[in-house]
Amino acid sequence: MKRLRFPLMLLLITLSVLACRIPSRAVVTEDPGAIYTQAAATVQAMITELAGQTAVAMLTEMSKPIQASPTPLFPTPEIATFTPLPSPTPIPPIVITSPAPPPPPTAAPPSVACDLAQFIADMTVADGTLLPAESSFTKIWRVKNIGSCAWTKNYALRFVDGTEMGVKKIYPFNGRVSPGEVVDIAVELTAPAKAGNYQSYWMLANENDKLFGVGAGGKTPLSIKISVLKPIADYRFDLATAMCLASWKSNAGDLPCPGNSKSANGSVIFLGKPKFEGNRQENEPTLWTRPPKTKGSWIQGVYPAFKIKNGDHFIAEIGCLDQSPSCKVTFTLQYQVPGNNAQTLGEWYETNDGKTTLIDIDLSALADKQVKFILTVTNNAKDGTPNAFWFVPSVRSGGVLPTKTPTPTATATGVPVDTPTPTVTVSPTPTATQTGIPTVIPLPTETP
Repeated sequence: MKRLRFPLMLLLITLSVLACRIPSRAVVTEDPGAIYTQAAATVQAMITELAGQTAVAMLTEMSKPIQASPTPLFPTPEIATFTPLPSPTPIPPIVITSPAPPPPPTAAPPSVACDLAQFIADMTVADGTLLPAESSFTKIWRVKNIGSCAWTKNYALRFVDGTEMGVKKIYPFNGRVSPGEVVDIAVELTAPAKAGNYQSYWMLANENDKLFGVGAGGKTPLSIKISVLKPIADYRFDLATAMCLASWKSNAGDLPCPGNSKSANGSVIFLGKPKFEGNRQENEPTLWTRPPKTKGSWIQGVYPAFKIKNGDHFIAEIGCLDQSPSCKVTFTLQYQVPGNNAQTLGEWYETNDGKTTLIDIDLSALADKQVKFILTVTNNAKDGTPNAFWFVPSVRSGGVLPTKTPTPTATATGVPVDTPTPTVTVSPTPTATQTGIPTVIPLPTETP
């Protein structure tokens, strides 16, 4: 667009100049088209001439040397003196970082169930205990409250399965057990009337009657597992079938009932078909009382109190079991009236000589008294086999004995002078209170 404007302007300038040179009075007689053609040619020639002159002038000017002008065209500007400003305190760069991940939350301790118990031990009547039919016994479990809630008087022991054995199915607590406490829970029970093996299961119940026990998740009940023996009907008190109602110990410590025949601490075991010295076979209840093998060792059982009647006799046959060649033992029979010292009824020395001794002691002098019988056997041989037995030890009315067997007296026979008789320590009947244990439940109260 700019290229078109420049020639047009030149054309207008040229026309203006030509117009000034033409006399005002001249009369144009020529053809207008020829005039326009001549004017255009003239303008073109002038344009060419002017362009040439302009180019020559520009080239001439460019060929001249450039001379410095003594006087500057523009005054030299004053340059201000630069005084540096004090360095500002550097601004720390802004560093954008991702926020540190929050620390992992501390693992919360696993929640503890409100009601949960831990079984510690059977304090009485361990699994497999032999009991006479219809005998009363106290079962004691030692447990720990490992839940987060206290056991109050609104809690109870409840029968849940098996043979009931109890007078009631529910025994409320009579005290408070805080979390972490160890206590004994006791209940009075009665063995079934028929011989056989029985099991009974019990659980704890909270104030809402929700059951809980021991083990994982509190799902395992407390248990009782016993073997019931049928006492001989003619016996007022059968000490053989009632052996686990007694508390047994040796000079090595307390013993379980029934015991382990291989235990170095000694043992008490029930025999239904014993074989005595002289190869004699029997089939009636017998106590196998075995003290430890070392000389002077002893084993002792203390029975619960039994009321004596006029005419009662203590009857038993004693000796060594078969295949016990080095059996040399002393039998000691004692009794104790609660609150008094133990009294000796007799001592008998036995060896494996093929002979046994029959004991028959009249107890009429103790009539109407509660009496605890104490049976003790002492080992008189070094590294011997003190397999002593009490055959049908019992309290009977009248003391009927076979006429062929002489009745021994209560006086000790053949007891070695140098054989010490063990000191009789009467162990009280087990109760729910144990030394050193915060027992607050001596015995659940029966629900009326």
